[in-house]
Amino acid sequence: MFLNVAREELTTENKITRQLRSVIWLLKMLLDFCKNGKINYTIIIDELSFNTKNDKAFAVSGKVSQQFMACPELTKPRITKDEIKNIILGGGHLLLSPERRFDAIIYNSPDLFDGL
Repeated sequence: MFLNVAREELTTENKITRQLRSVIWLLKMLLDFCKNGKINYTIIIDELSFNTKNDKAFAVSGKVSQQFMACPELTKPRITKDEIKNIILGGGHLLLSPERRFDAIIYNSPDLFDGL
């Protein structure tokens, strides 16, 4: 997805767009990981900002990402909606990173804890 979008933004003006900058960051991070076994993303973003001095990265609309997101792992998740309450009640929420989509599942499922 990164490469497809960035390729469309290549111009003769040699302008580094947000999408192109994100591809450059990704490639540099992969190169560093292959060479050194670690990534220092703050240095990469600082040194490869191309005079923008912001850390805004790759973003696309759902129209672009849908073809990449329509896979069985995402359309039929392994963890069902009913299993979410077991994760929360079992203390599993303490192991999760903050995630808006997880919050949205809880918010949009008022019946999740019915019958408890």
